[in-house]
Amino acid sequence: MKAAALHLVLRLLRVIPPGIAWWAGGAIGRTIGHLPLRDVRRCGEHLSIAFPEKSSAWITRTRIHCFGHFGATALWTLVTWTLPARSFRRDLIIEGVDNLRDMLNASKAGEGTVVFAGHFGNWELLGRVFGDIVPTALIGRRLRDQGINALVHDLRTSGGSQVIYQDDDIRDIVRLLRGGTVVATLADQDIPHLAGCFVPWFGKQAWTPVAPAALALLARVPVQTLLLYRRSRRWVLYVGPRGTFSRSGDRTQTQQQITAWATAHEEQIVRRQPEQYVWWHKRWRTRPADESAPA
Repeated sequence: MKAAALHLVLRLLRVIPPGIAWWAGGAIGRTIGHLPLRDVRRCGEHLSIAFPEKSSAWITRTRIHCFGHFGATALWTLVTWTLPARSFRRDLIIEGVDNLRDMLNASKAGEGTVVFAGHFGNWELLGRVFGDIVPTALIGRRLRDQGINALVHDLRTSGGSQVIYQDDDIRDIVRLLRGGTVVATLADQDIPHLAGCFVPWFGKQAWTPVAPAALALLARVPVQTLLLYRRSRRWVLYVGPRGTFSRSGDRTQTQQQITAWATAHEEQIVRRQPEQYVWWHKRWRTRPADESAPA
């Protein structure tokens, strides 16, 4: 029932021009950013932790722009999800062309890459666009509603990417990597029940999943950071440098080293466009045993 209703809504939304969808979604989001809601309040608190040197006016302005960005992104993505992924590549700015070339050459040679993406910019569009560039598999979790899960699956595979679920056989993922496929993960959130480690995130230790790092070591493939964000009304594809880490030595320590390395690359880009990160997520929820939780 929910899926049928969502299908109907998506069909109706297709009549809205993308430009109007971006404007309307942004207006709705900015309105929400003014409201005394829990997530709005948490967004401001987390911005204050990440940018202690900024004024309260800057925090308020960035918080409002943050909800405006995600309101615009959400409605725009729903309106444009049936458009071919190739149509978004015409105006795409690529930051890190040499790094992208290294990834493509490695893929052609049969060496895959574990990609660290993040909840920044527009990660749904990232999966669609990148699947049109190189063989890509997206790791995600199954949604409880099968109909909605099917819709999200269709959205994520519309650009040519395939979807891998967290409960799929890891041997299948390793085979993909050893065949040249790029396997992308969203590994920048504090999920207490997942194996993780503490790495720096805006000057504070943040619990971060280590599964992508463990997967790269298991498959013996490099890692890279990949993000898609908005700048001057155009989408920018950031491709970070290709990192190769040794399997020798302490496996846990190497996993933490990889995770910290990838997280640092994401932080570098988030600092440029802080309003495009999901600051209402409890990124510092889990604390080290010898440290009290931040406000």
